[in-house]
Amino acid sequence: MIRDISSGKLMIVSDLHGNGFDFRQILKVYGQQKERGRADYLVFLGDLIHAYPGKMKDESRDMVMQLMEMGANQPDSDIICLLGNHEFVHIYHIPLQKGPLEFTSWFENRIRKNREEIIRFFMNMPFMIRTQGGVLITHTGASDRYGENEKFDLQWLKNYKHQPEFNDHIKNIGKYDPYVGADFMHTQEGDFLWDILMNGNEKQYKEEYEEMVSQMLHRLSEDRKENPLRILVSGHIGVDYGAEMVGEKQLRICSSAGCLRDLEKKFMLISAEKEYADSEALLNRCFDLF
Repeated sequence: MIRDISSGKLMIVSDLHGNGFDFRQILKVYGQQKERGRADYLVFLGDLIHAYPGKMKDESRDMVMQLMEMGANQPDSDIICLLGNHEFVHIYHIPLQKGPLEFTSWFENRIRKNREEIIRFFMNMPFMIRTQGGVLITHTGASDRYGENEKFDLQWLKNYKHQPEFNDHIKNIGKYDPYVGADFMHTQEGDFLWDILMNGNEKQYKEEYEEMVSQMLHRLSEDRKENPLRILVSGHIGVDYGAEMVGEKQLRICSSAGCLRDLEKKFMLISAEKEYADSEALLNRCFDLF
């Protein structure tokens, strides 16, 4: 799913990973920015859930429930939650591990009584936002799946509703079953979605990555060639000081987990109509959360 926004001002934050303290601060700051006429939408770039052990109290479930109560992602809502890889794995019953850390089971135990409601909320999260001014906003960043030699169907991605021919995750939506995830990973869509949501950006692709960003912007502009996408905004990877340029065409923002300390956490304010020259221009639109 891809959402297009043609007007208004966006406040963008990313990667809260169950940090309720930062979540409440973001809602407070957004209320202030909206009152001042500086923000019309609040955009979460994914990975709302899964705290890292020992870092903080994990308020993932409570944050998700509050966003659902606030009507996030409803057609008339000003709050948009994009899909991150940590939400993605729960839709398809995929165990998520990073080294010795296992994230999935703890959250699944917390949502047993209302799993279907929460998973349907995750299924309604767009993959990306495209602004009128040419900014692409997504959780993960670019990957090799947008290359010229790769089979890519923009309309498929725009219309994807997590209910293709494979539907075992829907049949079993009320109860977590990792065997469903194993089956999904052997499908064509499972292979594609895993790559675009789970890759490591420049840390994985090294010197090839900047060209991948350009290819991604080009492929996702196929239906708007007179007004192409120019710059990518993402989260997904920690940023010590809250925001960083990844070449000239990508800006990475970090609002919670992944920053050195609270004083480094950032949010971004951009206009949907405005064209931004490069990632440095977007860096100048990042502000301290605290």
